[in-house]
Formats: sequence, C-alpha cells, structure tokens
Amino acid sequence: MKSLFKLIFLLTFMIQACQPKVGEEVMRINRGKAQGTTYNIQYITIQGTDYQREIDSIFAFVDQEMSTYVPSSTISRLNAGEVTPIETHFYNVLKLSDKIYQMTDGLFDITVYPLVQLWKIEDPNFTGAIDSSKVDSVLNFIGFSKIAYDSTSVKLPAGMKLDLNAIAQGYTVDVIAEFLESKGIQNYMVEVGGEVRCKGKNINNKIWLIGIEKPVDDPNNQKFQTVVKLKDKSLATSGSYRKYRTLPNGSRLSHTINPKTGYPTNHNLLSVSVMADDCATADGLATALLVMGLQEAKQFAFKHPEFEYLFIYFDRYKGYETWRSEGFSKYVER
Repeated sequence: MKSLFKLIFLLTFMIQACQPKVGEEVMRINRGKAQGTTYNIQYITIQGTDYQREIDSIFAFVDQEMSTYVPSSTISRLNAGEVTPIETHFYNVLKLSDKIYQMTDGLFDITVYPLVQLWKIEDPNFTGAIDSSKVDSVLNFIGFSKIAYDSTSVKLPAGMKLDLNAIAQGYTVDVIAEFLESKGIQNYMVEVGGEVRCKGKNINNKIWLIGIEKPVDDPNNQKFQTVVKLKDKSLATSGSYRKYRTLPNGSRLSHTINPKTGYPTNHNLLSVSVMADDCATADGLATALLVMGLQEAKQFAFKHPEFEYLFIYFDRYKGYETWRSEGFSKYVER
C-alpha cells in the first residue's frame, strides 16, 4: 500500500510539475461548432486566460445580425420587408461587399438570395428543372447597385433579399482576430469553416501551417493539395466539389450561382484560394473567382497582384491541375 501511495504521489508530483504556472505563456485552444460549421481558434496567452465566453458572444452577435437562418436577425427582418436599423458591423460588411461587387464586375453580389431560394441546390427533392422564364423574372431582383444604404439603414426595393453567407464567416474571423489583438495577443490562428487568419507564430515559435484541401468528394478521405506558411495574412477557400446536386442525367449543378446569368456555375474550376490581409476580403473574392471560371479568374489575378491565388481545376486530359500566382509560391511549405 505504501508503495502504491508513493507511486500515486510521484505521478501527481510529475503532473503538477509539468503544468504551466500562473503567469507563464501557454497555447489556448477554443474549438466548437458555430454558424453551421466548426471553428478552431488557437492563441498564445497567459496561463489561466480563456476567452471562450467572449468568442461565443461574437458568434452569437454576428448570427443575430447576418444569419438568414435566424428568423429574428437583422438580415431576416430586412428580407421580410421590415424597416430596421443596422449596426456598425452590418454596415462594414455592406461597404466591403459593395467594393468587391465593383471589383468583380458584379460577380460577387449579396443580393443573390432570391436565386438561391429559386434553385434550392441543397434540397434533396430538387430535380434541376427550372423554367428559364422564372430565372429571368428573378433576375429583376438581383444587383447590389439597386439597393441604398448608409451607416444606419438599408433600403431594399420590393422583392430584393440579401445573403451574406459568402462573406460573413470571413468577417467573423476578422472580428475574433481583432478582439484577440485588443487583448494584447500577437500570436494566433483563427479558423471558422475553413476561412483562416494568422498572426505571429505558434507555441513552438514556428509560422502557422495551413492546409488547402484537394477537391475530393469524400470528406472522410481528406487530403491536402498543398500546405502554406501563413503569417500576418488571411486565407479563404471556396470550392464547388462538395456542395452540388447530381441530376438524373448525371450532370452536376454547383451550389455557386452566377448572379449575372441566374444559373449555377458549370465549369472546370473546382477550388479557389485567396490570400489577403483580412479574411472577409479573401472570403468574398474566393466566391467571386469561383463563379468566374478559370480563364476569367486568371485575368482577375493578373489585374490584382495585391492578393495571392491558388486555383485547382480539372483537365480532362491531365486530371487535377493547379495554377498559382507568382507570389503564392513563397508561402508554400517545402
């Protein structure tokens, strides 16, 4: 019994000796589910510090402002035709969405929601049969330039509805990152639904390594196309290889809808990754470039070298191929 007691005492002492002391720096990890996806937030902070409650509050606040799945949210009330004031964060997203709308010649458009509701790509009962006249009719309610907004309000013409899903997660990443920085944290990785922003280094004093998935259908067979070193940058990826509907004739309809034509995209560009200073911009651009298709996306990349890009596409002769901007290569882990 004495020997067992000594062993238990020794193990307890060893565990206590290995535990960080109050005041020492540790890697805090906050993981969970939010916004219909998962999140993984890691940051170096003082032992005993945990911002889980504040992180939960940020997720709840963004959802209450921008989620179409929350009936009482600001965006849901606006889409229902109510006159409702908007907060600073909502205004910030509108301004950035307007900017990306202009940059992409209207291919990033948060007024796409009526088309999303028309096509219902994720509805298991969807057959793919949409009359062209219905598409043409809905296109009358599409176009960011048709809405009016300022720092306190949004005026939507009758029939128009907003959808911020293509930018809200990236914006949430930025809000959480900026919250951590307000607490003096200079080393962090914030990831929500695959959109990520990193600053500084990890607990091992190494630059953060972020994997970009191969475009495979099976989420249980995930492999990385490449791994990048991300420091003081954001990375967002949009893909059409998982969210799609296979029609009876064997063709696929992507969940990504072209707001100018009114139809789901149908081309060989499968995944777009964009690197930018802020995650909301990277998120919005990744969506728009995925809509464009490979050649137009390349042209955009050449015109906007302030961002970095990785495109994964399918070549019917060569299989899966990649194209990357010249500057992207310096971030790739060798």
